[in-house]
Amino acid sequence: MRFLIGLGIAIVLALSVTVVGYFYPSSETAEKPLPNSDYRFIKTACWFDADWTATITCGELQTPEQFRLAIVILHNDAEQRRADPIVYLQGGPGASARLHTDGIKSWLNWMRYSNTKRDLILIDTRGTGRSKPALVCSEYNQFNQQLLRQNIALGDELAQGYDVAAQCFASSAQANPQLDYRNFSTQKSARDVRALMAQLDYQQWNILGVSYGTRLALEIALQEQQTPQTVKLKSMVLDSVYPAGFGGVQTWPQVLDEGMQQFFKGCSAQHECIKKLNESSIGDVVSLEQHFMQALRNLQRNPISITIKRWDGEAPVNFVVNDHRFLSATFAAVYNPSDWPTIIDAINAVEEGRSDLLKPLMEPFINNSMTSDFNSLTFTAVDCADNPVLSETDYTAALVKYPLLQEYTRDQWRYQLCHSLPSDSPLEKVAPQLPTLILAGALDPITPVSWAQSVNQQWPYSQLRVREKIAHSVLGSDVCLLEHLDEFFNQPEMKFTACAKEIEN
Repeated sequence: MRFLIGLGIAIVLALSVTVVGYFYPSSETAEKPLPNSDYRFIKTACWFDADWTATITCGELQTPEQFRLAIVILHNDAEQRRADPIVYLQGGPGASARLHTDGIKSWLNWMRYSNTKRDLILIDTRGTGRSKPALVCSEYNQFNQQLLRQNIALGDELAQGYDVAAQCFASSAQANPQLDYRNFSTQKSARDVRALMAQLDYQQWNILGVSYGTRLALEIALQEQQTPQTVKLKSMVLDSVYPAGFGGVQTWPQVLDEGMQQFFKGCSAQHECIKKLNESSIGDVVSLEQHFMQALRNLQRNPISITIKRWDGEAPVNFVVNDHRFLSATFAAVYNPSDWPTIIDAINAVEEGRSDLLKPLMEPFINNSMTSDFNSLTFTAVDCADNPVLSETDYTAALVKYPLLQEYTRDQWRYQLCHSLPSDSPLEKVAPQLPTLILAGALDPITPVSWAQSVNQQWPYSQLRVREKIAHSVLGSDVCLLEHLDEFFNQPEMKFTACAKEIEN
């Protein structure tokens, strides 16, 4: 999922249409389109450097709509190798599988560390990573670059971003009908994944989905139930579950409010955070919440200009930190409790007018928003396809119920691009009819543990494990669970008891 107030945040759920990431035009020459046909998987030479001892298959899945989706299969060389692979479904929507040299090295380390004894299958879904054609827009990229250096009120930024992005979708579809927004949806990606597995040499397979990847997994499970195929989906692990009926603009007031409240409460109980609080000017007289809200007011009156180093070696970025951009960066850091002390430092930096002390919070925020591993237009197209626009009356009621930051969520309904990209067939809620392990972090601000608890009660084939001191993406932090994933995949019908002392339901 991707979350945004004004400027973009990587690895989170968008609150606006503006600057959720940069678009990188393809440098490859245009290729002749394939004739309209069924799905085909074609093996290719690998395009990255990797460990020469690893056994890797690379290829592309060609879809009936003439998309070409990059596929990488990391083969497990364990002596007791299992025959049923794991298909990893990443977050987003719009996030790539990182099928480049650095990404593949990380995946090989992940596979060896998790020791599942299974092949790992990775896919760049439509509009992500190396998939072709690419959903790109130079005008939107230029708008983003200009915006960085300007102090613009949130409402104006939303309005301008809406107009630019809407025009991008229109011009992209006009130039290439394949890039019509209706070709990007969770339903279509689910069909793509199922078609891939039907093309490969496996009899059974498993899914490991994280964040948005859990939503894609659930749609795959629904399609499997409606139209079973020879290759059987055996089991699923859903980490930080984001099912149909949750998310979308209608939940943003609640998610932002509750996520920040969780930070205010949790930071006051975390050792490293307490140490920072004691070293700062935040005391018992002024609560952390009040101190944070004061920082927003200060930045609204007096924004701070900073220069941010680019991680990709490009020229440094001149960036204006105002209130809503500071809120966006803070919410990105709320995902990981280990980053909470950095937020305290940044609050004090605003109070002291110290631009240098803002950089530890803002540098990862800016760099993650510029990564080529995320495509913002794809995010928007898929999110709108999955979540129909609800009434403004319902949204207003949510603002009243969650008032803490309504100044920053008030205009989100009006400027959501889904008004211009109406959904033809929103996702259905589904209770998967196969063994499913749900993992949730009690501190997760973006896919709250209440979502996981709610769906677990409705799914007779599911088990729920809640990690008390973890936020988003449990397997990214929980070493014990990662090491014992094979126990679930080996016997998914059995009660999963690994790491019971470290996890509480």
